[in-house]
Amino acid sequence: MAPRAANKQDVQEKGVHGRAVRRGRGSTAVYEELREDILTLRMAPGTALDEIAIADRFGLSRTPIREALLMLSREDLVTFLPGRSAIVTPHTMSNAHEYMDALMLMSRAIARLAAEVRSDEDLQRIRARHEEYAQAVQDYDVHKVTAADLAFHREVSTASRNGFLGNFYSLALDYGRRMHLLHYYPLFDDEQRRKCVEQHMGLAEAIAAQDADTSESIASEHVLSELEVVQRSLQPKIGSKISLTGLKG
Repeated sequence: MAPRAANKQDVQEKGVHGRAVRRGRGSTAVYEELREDILTLRMAPGTALDEIAIADRFGLSRTPIREALLMLSREDLVTFLPGRSAIVTPHTMSNAHEYMDALMLMSRAIARLAAEVRSDEDLQRIRARHEEYAQAVQDYDVHKVTAADLAFHREVSTASRNGFLGNFYSLALDYGRRMHLLHYYPLFDDEQRRKCVEQHMGLAEAIAAQDADTSESIASEHVLSELEVVQRSLQPKIGSKISLTGLKG
């Protein structure tokens, strides 16, 4: 058999430390790691992205780094500035209402479908993810709680047996991660922790009972309770408490 012709994804290039890296695989690996850094705020909004420094970090040339940054820009996680420089896209709440609408619709649909079509194996995994979430909340490390929360909701999504909807739902969950770390988890007090654990448990049990109506209702309640905390985080902290009596213009 004649050897297969190499395509662009198979082109190898030497990293700055001498490692041979497949170009396509290299840019994908950089994209995935930088994406996680951005979504977990290890790279803060507005951080300047030095392509040379990133290339050195990964042992690659600047070409796959630029490709990775372009991939991130398509998700609005990286913004290119004049002069070809790039920054981590600043976080904004300007489209939060659209995001919450989309998240609400998808959460309800995913929960209903999961209750209707889940398998026994799905249910076992959902319950396992719930137990992991409850333990993470008890131990309380914000990044472990975030990871466990995402794992639970993605397991419910898998049980819905709708990969097309699930892909959009997963993107929506990721899109909200920075907002949650900035505006939700700073107010994640004992009452909110208890409520979230109970809602996860209630959703798991409704799915177990194949009660689609209750599953959808709990999913809706869960999104609304998170929204209430985010809204509370935006309320004035001291501006309404300071007396302006006697101040002169």
